[in-house]
Amino acid sequence: MRLFILGLVILAFATPAPADVDLDSLRASVVSIEITTQPYDYYEPWKAPNPGGSGGSGFFIGERRLMTNAHVVSDAKIIRVKRPDRPEKYPARVLFIAHDCDLAIITVDEKDFFDGMVPLAFGGIPALRSQVTAVGYPIGGRKLSITEGVVSRIELTDYVQTGADRHLGIQVDAAINPGNSGGPVVQDNKVVGVAFQTQFYSQNIGYMIPTPVIQHFLTDIKDGKYDGYASLGIMTSSLENEGLRGWLGVPEGETGVIILKALPHSSSEGLVEPNDVLHAIDDHKIENDGTIKVGEEFLELAFIVQEKHVGDTLTLKIRRNGKQMEIPVTLKKWDVAMPLGTAYGVKPEYLVEGGYVFVPVSANYVSRMGWRSDLKYWLSQYYTSIIQTRPGVEELVVLSRALRHDSTRYRNYNNAIVNSVNGKAPRDFADFVSMLEKSDRAVLQFEGVNIPLLVLDRKRIEEIQEEIEKTFGITESRHVRGED
Repeated sequence: MRLFILGLVILAFATPAPADVDLDSLRASVVSIEITTQPYDYYEPWKAPNPGGSGGSGFFIGERRLMTNAHVVSDAKIIRVKRPDRPEKYPARVLFIAHDCDLAIITVDEKDFFDGMVPLAFGGIPALRSQVTAVGYPIGGRKLSITEGVVSRIELTDYVQTGADRHLGIQVDAAINPGNSGGPVVQDNKVVGVAFQTQFYSQNIGYMIPTPVIQHFLTDIKDGKYDGYASLGIMTSSLENEGLRGWLGVPEGETGVIILKALPHSSSEGLVEPNDVLHAIDDHKIENDGTIKVGEEFLELAFIVQEKHVGDTLTLKIRRNGKQMEIPVTLKKWDVAMPLGTAYGVKPEYLVEGGYVFVPVSANYVSRMGWRSDLKYWLSQYYTSIIQTRPGVEELVVLSRALRHDSTRYRNYNNAIVNSVNGKAPRDFADFVSMLEKSDRAVLQFEGVNIPLLVLDRKRIEEIQEEIEKTFGITESRHVRGED
């Protein structure tokens, strides 16, 4: 199954408003958003970003705030908002943006923009098979579009915005139009979700962000900043095999999952051990398939953690070597040096050294490669397994390519992962750049047996650097985090 953020193609015509929808309130509360974007190019990071355009929807939630999707305003240089009852487009700005849950708050500074607007109230989680209404402005249309659908599934869903986050999502068997992104999904005149993505190659399958995720975001930003989701940081497996249950000493009738490991730098690191049996989180019993019961639904155990915030404490009820114990865990965000998700509005790091282009491994760079290279494996597996064999290394560095210049002899170093510089593994990209600068002659070794080592001579590089930059139109030869 492939999920896509709602794009620019109109998939359905507007339908008449259902009887339970107050169209007048919606017309006074739902706005169209027009954006000029300038996303960075992680393959040629020295180039100025090319401008583009996109659009979406948003709605008034009070206190001069409009809610929309993060992906609607990501990489935005110019944001303009239009009310349905006025011809003008008003400049807007982002107050808060949460890429991990694809939500954002924007505002308009024009004093009279919010006059007469009615804030929409939030409802709860709609029941399965109940009807909901998606409201917004599909690209290419100026009038409010309303489409109806039925709630068909409630479960944790992959959020496309970062490609690395998974939260509660609600599937609707309705044509949620591109351009509806950021618009409200309503039931009984209350917002029960925000339209945000659709399933590719499928008909009438859309997704909305439900109110528990929305409320988590709104609670998080009450202190004036967005912290993001906390992570428990454990890998688990089901406990349905009788032989495994017996070996672990799990009594008949008890349920849970087996802990495989705690991720490095996570909340649980040093607190849990491989082969611990996790029976419950706080008072929430964990089933053998790794789910917990929430209302009438069985959801992945991660849902309980996602109800918490950074700094909150929860209690893990585990069995270790046959003995039961309780372990308090203070939750923190899993902020690793090499993030697994796509970043937005972040200038890429890079170094052009002679005719060689070096970059840190990131989701942005890997996706620019079309996810075809081995870098996808390194990115996804590093913090779960590879880091154990490379202690002290927090970020991987890759030789992106050798520019076609006489000094490089066009050698094929495409996406070669740097193993060491003069026999020492760099901690991160900044450390790698520092190691090169301190070396009159740097010997680089790479992962794999079929990639020859590379010798960078400082004196030779200084002789050709200006020519390299002029030949390839490189206005800046480097950008390293912390040097701004």
